[in-house]
Amino acid sequence: MEAHQQQTESIQEILKVGLVILEYLNGHLSIQECGDILNIGYRGFLELLWSKGIPVDGLNEDELALQVAQLRKIIKSCS
Repeated sequence: MEAHQQQTESIQEILKVGLVILEYLNGHLSIQECGDILNIGYRGFLELLWSKGIPVDGLNEDELALQVAQLRKIIKSCS
C-alpha cells in the first residue's frame, strides 16, 4: 500500500512538472513563475529545461536581464 502511494505521488510530480513546462512553452507562465510553482526557483527551472533539452532562447527582456544579472553574480563570487 505504501509503495502504491509513493508511486502515485511520483506520477503526480511528473505530471505537475510536465504541465508547468507545457504552460511555459505555451507562453502562459514565465520562468520565474514556473520555478516558484515547482519550488526550485528561477535557476532551478532553467536547469530543468536544459536537462530536458528544451532550448531557452525565448527569453523576454526581463528574463534575459535577470539571467545576465545572476550570471554576473556567479562570476563575481568566483573571482
